[in-house]
Amino acid sequence: MLSIFAKRIAARLPHRWQQALKRQHFRRQIQGKTFRTDEPEWEASAMWLRPGDWAIDVGANIGHYTKRFSDLVGPTGRVIAFEPVPATFELLAGNVAQFAAANVTLLNLAASDATRVLGIDIPHFDTGLKNYYGAALTRGAAALQVMTCAIDALALNGPVRMIKIDAEGHDAVVVSGAKGLLARDLPVVVIESESPEVTKLLHGLGYTSQSFPGSSNAVYRHPAH
Repeated sequence: MLSIFAKRIAARLPHRWQQALKRQHFRRQIQGKTFRTDEPEWEASAMWLRPGDWAIDVGANIGHYTKRFSDLVGPTGRVIAFEPVPATFELLAGNVAQFAAANVTLLNLAASDATRVLGIDIPHFDTGLKNYYGAALTRGAAALQVMTCAIDALALNGPVRMIKIDAEGHDAVVVSGAKGLLARDLPVVVIESESPEVTKLLHGLGYTSQSFPGSSNAVYRHPAH
């Protein structure tokens, strides 16, 4: 991890230099097989995905879950990764190019319940660096505008077995825009945080929820899965 001082220096670098440093860092992690997250659901996804399955990564960011899904579903499967922020999408695309299987479809879109254009806010860390992990959609004024799309609008022919959603408060809208696929395929759904709106939507489709110790994520599973 970079020191606070190093991060403050990095925040003063031109954007293209920051991106280049990140690309090198992630390349080393992918090659060294350390490109992962400590979230227990990252490891547990091996229980829910098999070769040939399809998976969806909403809010893919730089692709930790995207790579995990890609490895698990193999060359006969397919991963659909949503990432709306252009700077993050650039890094995601560079990382995906290094994956073992060419089985990832990248969408520079925000998953939602309809096709529209919305603003997206990107907060800053105390160091001055942009916190792309905290990027959140807003209906208010924002310098960055992104396109949104409902998952159901893609008419995926699946079989989709798992969906990970990290949409920074937009989770219920993402689920609402995927109700058709959820009812059809009954995939496992991992969501960054549990909310009454999400729980109501998924319980209405017959899902039950659980959480892993030490995790802030909620895991929704259907008895028929």
